[in-house]
Amino acid sequence: MEAAVDHGAVWARALELKDALLTRDRKGVEGLCDPAFWQRAGREELLGLVPHIASATALGVLGRRSLIRLTTPGMRQPEPVLEQLWAHVGGALLVEDERLFALADRAQVESSSDPERLARLRTKLECQDAARLYAAALVAHDVTTATAMWSDAYAAGHGDEVRPQLLTVRRAELIGSVGPRTLVWLMMDDGEHTVELLWREHGHRRLIEGARTFTPGAP
Repeated sequence: MEAAVDHGAVWARALELKDALLTRDRKGVEGLCDPAFWQRAGREELLGLVPHIASATALGVLGRRSLIRLTTPGMRQPEPVLEQLWAHVGGALLVEDERLFALADRAQVESSSDPERLARLRTKLECQDAARLYAAALVAHDVTTATAMWSDAYAAGHGDEVRPQLLTVRRAELIGSVGPRTLVWLMMDDGEHTVELLWREHGHRRLIEGARTFTPGAP
């Protein structure tokens, strides 16, 4: 059975990785990752970004996962957010897998007049549009509009807990997406949080079906 991984340990490793990325330390980045990771997408996806990184910010952790936001001017994805999955490998806590969140420009996609590309990115674009509306409702403290974007299942399972928190949001920004998942960075009365929202199609609307929150710092 895999050893338990605590919030503080993951946060500490995420900060190490953030620093290695920020200083463009390829060896440092490699040393924080499971060697098997490089046999998959790691070498091309992660190390390919290193020479272009202008800034790096650790956003938070949740369980074995952490989020790091980058700026990479000149790259196809100039502001990606990387999600790391950490695991104990050979006695060390290392990156086992990774997922990249990035925003697609609807106007640019539509101007390409490529029906296959439009079809391929339909879900991503629709979820981004919904997330932007949700973020605007949060900043406006428009509880009615925000809760109308919850599915019945989400409202029943999480509504009582989440509803009071809506009035504590001071800033909200959509910062990334992948498929039906979006990342919204929040500044709230109790500090920063990054929420990953899972959207599902209900009729002709995209509604929030699930959410998980990444928080910075050790508890």
